[in-house]
Amino acid sequence: TSGCIMLDRHCPDQLLLDSAERDYPILAMDRVLDQRCIKSLVVNNYKPMTELTEELVARGYRSFAFLAGLDTSDTQERFMAFKNVLEKHNIPFNRSDYLLGDFREKSGYKAAKLMMLSERLPQALVCANDNMAIGAMRAFRESGIRVPQDIAVTGFDGTPLAAELGLTTVDIPNYERGYLAAQQLIALLDGSDDYSTFMLSASVHLRGSVLPHCPK
Repeated sequence: TSGCIMLDRHCPDQLLLDSAERDYPILAMDRVLDQRCIKSLVVNNYKPMTELTEELVARGYRSFAFLAGLDTSDTQERFMAFKNVLEKHNIPFNRSDYLLGDFREKSGYKAAKLMMLSERLPQALVCANDNMAIGAMRAFRESGIRVPQDIAVTGFDGTPLAAELGLTTVDIPNYERGYLAAQQLIALLDGSDDYSTFMLSASVHLRGSVLPHCPK
């Protein structure tokens, strides 16, 4: 092949760096690598997560848990935005409320089951992606815990299933992302030496998994 678009999070960075050293053009999705022949296309995670968390605070939510995915730049940026909003509003966040998943639905399900072992649930669970949020919602539903009446749940990605389930999330324009990735790779194959990171915007989509006003 003449070049590739890499989205697989499990592909190690070093493999991409080694390939790029052999003048192999790579369009890297969701990761930033400072190397000739690699151009990154990433979502602006910080801005929409800030907007989403600000909206939760504006609706009266004051206790939170955060469900992280794999240790990627996406997870780090989404958590940092979330944490900075809470600090801005002097809302405490306990490290014990930082939960670990792997972006898969099953890990969200397991995290919710662990949360329910506590005597008191937070008012809102903010998840680093939709799949984990959907898994958490399923676990809550099986245990008779209502979303959003007993706990609000939010995701990130804007998957079709999120729309079906009424999940509040951040919508990533995936069609446009794919189009732009192909366009940028073709430019690299045609000899472009512009390896600056391309930042893609995303937008908050509020749905029924969050109450208009959180009861005190």
